Amino acid sequence: MEKAIKRIFWPDKKAWIEKVQRILREIEEGRVEKVVLARCVRLEFAQPPDPLAMTAHLQQKSRGATLFCFAGETQSFLGATPERLFVRRGRHLTCDAMAGTRWGNRAFGEKEMREVLPVQRFFQEKLGPICEEPLIFSPISVHATQTVEHLYSVCHATLQTSVSDDALLQELHPTPALCGVPREKAIALIHELEPFDRGAYGGVVGWKCGDASEYVVAIRSCLLEDYFAHLYSAAGIVKGSDPEAEWEELDQKLKIYEELFP
Repeated sequence: MEKAIKRIFWPDKKAWIEKVQRILREIEEGRVEKVVLARCVRLEFAQPPDPLAMTAHLQQKSRGATLFCFAGETQSFLGATPERLFVRRGRHLTCDAMAGTRWGNRAFGEKEMREVLPVQRFFQEKLGPICEEPLIFSPISVHATQTVEHLYSVCHATLQTSVSDDALLQELHPTPALCGVPREKAIALIHELEPFDRGAYGGVVGWKCGDASEYVVAIRSCLLEDYFAHLYSAAGIVKGSDPEAEWEELDQKLKIYEELFP
């Protein structure tokens, strides 16, 4: 694929560290438990990138992920997301509680558990009142993608007959894996600290047909517009987070695009 002629980070590393430190102060003072902060990398090319060729290349890097691509005349949005929001078959529902990241020889620890446990708690709070039976969570295990691994637990539930897919989307999106805890305070900090509009990044992509549906969260994504590609990734900031390590985590998550945009 074509080499980028210009690369800009929003925010840059210095500003990123300052923003993470601000979130850590908010956590230390008890105002939030977790905030998921995103970064955008804006690449410029001599020729407009081809979204379909990019998606075909990503297919080779899609271990543990769901591919998606919406190709338009002026904009295209694509990616390889590891995060499934929910799958419904009749009244049986499964949701993925996924958060915490490692790569290389790193090990999962308390910091990563602080990221995934709020997602389990969130599903319990949101789904408990609209399900007929107690929720069941699988033991926390490891979900591997091409470049990183995440902590992962599957929630199984039986929905009440009156619950629609639209109602589920309204209740479940965004999860703490995408914004943080508590939701409203985390979203307010995200709007204050991120120097860009997330747009389609972090939205939901899916289908429904008859008595079944499936939706994923559009992360590890790329927005193409004219001669530019905007690559999005995010990191969950909790007590114990290190700003430098979180920056490196964002780079690791976007390595699936490395051969596309050297």
